[in-house]
Amino acid sequence: MVNFLVAPLRNLLKQKISAAHRRTIGGAIRRSIQQQTFHFVRKIGLKVITRKEVFEGNIKHRVLQFNAEEAIVINHPCNGSDQIREILNTTGQHNLSQPFVIEVENAKLVGTIAIGFDEAGNIIAETISGNPDCIKYIPAQTLLLEKLSNWAAPQLEAACSLTNWNSGYFHWLIDCLTRLEGIEYYQAQTGIKPTLIIHANPQEWQKESLRLLGYNPDDCIEWNDSGVKVKKLVVPSFRREHNIISPTACQWLRQRLLSNLSDNTSISLSPRIYISRPKSAGRNIINEADVMAILAPLGFVAYTMEELSFADEIRLFSQAEIVVAPHGAGLTNIIFALQKLIVIDLFGSFGTPCFFALAQALGFYYGCLGEGFDPKNKTGKYKGITVDIAKLQVLLQEMFTVRDSDRQVASVEDALFLTGDSAV
Repeated sequence: MVNFLVAPLRNLLKQKISAAHRRTIGGAIRRSIQQQTFHFVRKIGLKVITRKEVFEGNIKHRVLQFNAEEAIVINHPCNGSDQIREILNTTGQHNLSQPFVIEVENAKLVGTIAIGFDEAGNIIAETISGNPDCIKYIPAQTLLLEKLSNWAAPQLEAACSLTNWNSGYFHWLIDCLTRLEGIEYYQAQTGIKPTLIIHANPQEWQKESLRLLGYNPDDCIEWNDSGVKVKKLVVPSFRREHNIISPTACQWLRQRLLSNLSDNTSISLSPRIYISRPKSAGRNIINEADVMAILAPLGFVAYTMEELSFADEIRLFSQAEIVVAPHGAGLTNIIFALQKLIVIDLFGSFGTPCFFALAQALGFYYGCLGEGFDPKNKTGKYKGITVDIAKLQVLLQEMFTVRDSDRQVASVEDALFLTGDSAV
């Protein structure tokens, strides 16, 4: 009798609760468990070495600082953009900390994302993220593994982990590869070259990016999702704080990649780029044919990033003049642009201000459209994007006008400078 009643009830609940809602509920439960475990372990002696403690000199580990702090002023997007709250809330001045490298002796890396622990069992927060609020989402099993394991684990002489909670394209370039500047600074100061630890089964574009940066397969090992001891754990600071990305780090990465890039390519390179995402459920442009009907006559060519090699993505964006794209990881490639770029970001139901902040930090022109943007959507669940064609035409015209006006002013200033007239 009980089974007779339970089965229909279970089916009814499955119908009422969508797969997306089930994922959301499951994620909330996991986060709750992680937070409770974190608080429990912290009560029994867990300490977290944060970025603040590094700058205040409250740690025993060696710290090497390089470059300088960065002050980034983020202005409003170009006229004609939609008023997206998350974008507007990002305007103003943001200060990025001076980058650094920590050398931790007799350390351990533990768990699926290789979280670092020092000899006393303290967490090195910079192995997780540059943002302290991410600490509470450490996987519970990682904390338990570190406390309960007898650590009959393999040992490395010197290593640096480039594993991350998200191994997608944006996070690989911004949260992993930009940190190599710190690793190379450490190597220059100490003469020690750490082994790079990367995720198991890396994508081809990840391997290609490391090759272009001068790293061979022998320089890397794939993470085993368990644990390893490290005599000298090298921990470079993250170059992103929340949605604000260091322009200096991006310029370093661009220069390093371009310096090792050949001129050989089999694709046609247009300076006017439209990023198409036909294979990305939820982040595709529903009325893409209408969008291309106005873009193609202006010289735009549609490119699908998944069909390009990493080297060709660099080549394509290094000569770009304007990029129109649905909001997504493909816009990370704007860091490779060598001229003052126009960026038009097409939002759907979900997004972040990271590309707005990045474009502003790099001195680019930025505009956005996204009437369907839902600020309450925190799940990362996307719906297909429908672009308002009339608004896109207006935004394009306004951004071209601003760009051309700036070029004319720059030309006049250059001419006056060459003639020795300092009245401007």
